[in-house]
Amino acid sequence: MPVDMEMRHLSKLDADDLLWGHDDLVRRLCGALDIARKVITRLAPNGYTDSTDPLLNVRPEKAISETSVLLLAASRTPDEPEVRMRTSELAQLLIPHARSKRMQLGVCLEPSLALDFAQAHACLKRMGYPDSGFDALVEQSLLSQAHAGRERPPHRVLEQNWSSQLSGQVSAGLAKRSRCAAASSVLGHPIDLLSGGREDAYAFTHALMFAADVDVGMRRLPRNRAAILSEAEALLAWCLDECDYDLGGEVLLAWPLTGRSWSAGATFGFRVLAHVEDAAGFLPCPATRIERLNKLQGDERANYLLATMYHTAYVMGLICAAALRPGRAPPARIPRVKRQRGATELILRRLGTETSPAHWRAEIHLLRDRERDALAGLVLAMALRAKVRVRDFDAVRELLRIAYELGLANSPASSQAAEMLNRLAVFKELTCDIHGERQPASIAA
Repeated sequence: MPVDMEMRHLSKLDADDLLWGHDDLVRRLCGALDIARKVITRLAPNGYTDSTDPLLNVRPEKAISETSVLLLAASRTPDEPEVRMRTSELAQLLIPHARSKRMQLGVCLEPSLALDFAQAHACLKRMGYPDSGFDALVEQSLLSQAHAGRERPPHRVLEQNWSSQLSGQVSAGLAKRSRCAAASSVLGHPIDLLSGGREDAYAFTHALMFAADVDVGMRRLPRNRAAILSEAEALLAWCLDECDYDLGGEVLLAWPLTGRSWSAGATFGFRVLAHVEDAAGFLPCPATRIERLNKLQGDERANYLLATMYHTAYVMGLICAAALRPGRAPPARIPRVKRQRGATELILRRLGTETSPAHWRAEIHLLRDRERDALAGLVLAMALRAKVRVRDFDAVRELLRIAYELGLANSPASSQAAEMLNRLAVFKELTCDIHGERQPASIAA
């Protein structure tokens, strides 16, 4: 960031604690709400159907529900005139879509999805826009024989319980079921940080979003919050390295939602996302293809861009809404962490450049030395996953040696990497001597 921009940014900060600028968080949240207005106008009526890639299709129910969640989060922020004006106007625009005949029919015909069709209604009800008729319809559907006739993973069970609580359809044992679902979710045990897929990280972020929300009534997470946030930082490292700002933003919600102080890695992650958003005008999503966007014109171009990027914009809005609650804002500067001087540069040299040129690489070199060294753990998590992905286990071993010397070995990514090397040692013994005979190199490979 140029010096003059840095000074203007710092002038907005609270002089006592140097938090991220309050006005800037409000600005970004309002930007997300302005995009929500376009979503209601363009996507809520009929969704979006992509002419070449069905994976980009957006059902109207999805756009409506996600918009309602953003509005609910924005309505919970402390009194902000700009935010209050937008949420009030958008709620009125959303009501006809959230309680349309399409939604009512979905509640009637698919009782196992009743709470999914009613999620936007529930959010609006919590915001102060009730509808007793829709409530009665949902209640009838939830009393049907088939209302629980759909298998769901734990993070989806948590979402159902959250929607049930919002809508007022609270049954006996709801809090207990939420605790059990959280315990059986990825929050209840360590997530695979080295070879897990995007769907695993998605389950992590959504379980945390719905388990940590006060509306579910859960006061404690299934494991120590520090342990969960340590894994969240490793997931964030992966997202930053792959420029996945949609998922990375969801991971960042872990800090304001749990009420814990932002770590150095989380603070850096928010800084990267904020600066990318400012540079591009919106927060890029992996689904948006610029080369295709440039070939489109008019409504086709506008609808494609909106359908592929609105969710990432909403994620930034959710972060800012949560960060605007008292004591939840990220620091403006990377928090100080006691690290050996040059620790991050040492790991960066081992990471190399085989990963794609991500935005975080330029951002990290704009930091002061002390701030950069505070990110050694984040960069280590990136490097370990990158080396495991290309099966360079000698590099993994070297990274662990460096981590031990730097006092970084006590991290989830490091311990999982050490366990992997131990398993590989057993694998090597098995492949070299099965029934007392050395096996061909092709088998051992």
